[in-house]
Amino acid sequence: MTTYNDIQWTIHGGGIVAPEGPAADRSGQVFVVSRWTGKVVKVDGQGEVSLVVETGGKPQSVALEENGDLLLADANNQALQRITTAGELQTIASEVNGESFFGPNDVVVAGDVVYLTDPGLAMEALGQVLRIELSSGKTNVLAEGLKFPNGITISDDGRFLFVAESMTHRVLRYELLSGGTELGEVHIVCEFPDHHPDGIAFDTAGNLLVTICGAGQLAVVDPNGETLALIEAGGSNSTNCVFGGDDFQTLYLTEDNQEALLTTRWPVPGQRNYSRSLH
Repeated sequence: MTTYNDIQWTIHGGGIVAPEGPAADRSGQVFVVSRWTGKVVKVDGQGEVSLVVETGGKPQSVALEENGDLLLADANNQALQRITTAGELQTIASEVNGESFFGPNDVVVAGDVVYLTDPGLAMEALGQVLRIELSSGKTNVLAEGLKFPNGITISDDGRFLFVAESMTHRVLRYELLSGGTELGEVHIVCEFPDHHPDGIAFDTAGNLLVTICGAGQLAVVDPNGETLALIEAGGSNSTNCVFGGDDFQTLYLTEDNQEALLTTRWPVPGQRNYSRSLH
């Protein structure tokens, strides 16, 4: 039986103001947003931090494309954007049904499709989940009326979409129907009564890792929705996590109070399908 008592974090990149939404490439570089500075930065294998681009907005999360471009959810720019390897910032989509996005937060990529949480900037406002085709920019609303939809991912088999709904302190699951163009009924996976679930990711044991903002913890939730562990991150605001490394067994976690990208060796590899990282 896997235990998590010996998980220790190492600061891999420091001095990143309000870090979130990391994604790792195959060479060991990790791209991280710095929300309140409007920057996307890169942390190399030695932990050195360098600027990638200033977005002019409030970047929330990045995901790597095969060619090395970054997909970017930016709340202030109210758009899903792309950062090319040359550092050019392009807008893929910013409107749905004739209305501007509220303020995107997190992304999961499924081929030519991005599923995007779009909560806006006000925690109390109602947000939505969008489906965006990268090739055309075509955008549809899949779910609405959510209380700050935040972290998002997809199960390894591609059947279910998971969304952290921060203001209700719970993680939701929807079945992806009609080729991923519709969602089935909502199911509550787990709840955290006192704090906000933020970024989420799966490992290959089928456990969902949930960063708990406000508690400074990483929750490990099994397929039955039971919390197996609450791992302290060393500060009160853990914001998101992603796997990377040669064997996909390195876990990266962003934490506000330490202004840091943290890393640890996870007991099992991360789920490669639908990761924001390349593998």
